[in-house]
Amino acid sequence: MDPINNIQMHMSPGGFSTPKKNTTIPLFSSSFTPECDEHLKPKVGMTFEGLEAVEKFYKAYAHQSGFGVRIGQQKKIENKVVRTKRFMCSREGFKSKDIKEINDPLRKRRKQTDTRCGCDAHIFVRLCGENTYKIDSWIEHHVHGLVSPDKRHLIRSNRRVSERAKNTLYTCHKASIGTSQAYRLL
Repeated sequence: MDPINNIQMHMSPGGFSTPKKNTTIPLFSSSFTPECDEHLKPKVGMTFEGLEAVEKFYKAYAHQSGFGVRIGQQKKIENKVVRTKRFMCSREGFKSKDIKEINDPLRKRRKQTDTRCGCDAHIFVRLCGENTYKIDSWIEHHVHGLVSPDKRHLIRSNRRVSERAKNTLYTCHKASIGTSQAYRLL
């Protein structure tokens, strides 16, 4: 076991080793557990009518806990019905480097901070009946700090613009009023 990288090495009969990622949380790193109302916490075995209900429930939990949500992979069966789906922390995984990004120094790109840190918090749902989904797995712990209550409305998955505001912004755009001034009008 390599404790620094949290990787377990397995030796094959030929003497070669294959790294296997250890899925447990290492003891030397910090882990953050969200604090929220007990009725909002997901539990393995909970059932929902439709994927929209699952997404709404997990986003409500994430909002109160202080993290953003991304919709992950899904698998469908023959008749295009979603069989499994994963909803995860927005900081899950690591951003891959695009080959064009690395090889083209002349191309100007907007600098964006990388927010991904390998967080594994998620829920995984599976179809268990006619449009009924059940939570199969839930990982609660995050490897990053959570957002304070006064800043939670700024998380990307929690931002909402009403239809009235959208119409006002569009009208301002047509009248050549800048975005900052248009938001001041709201």
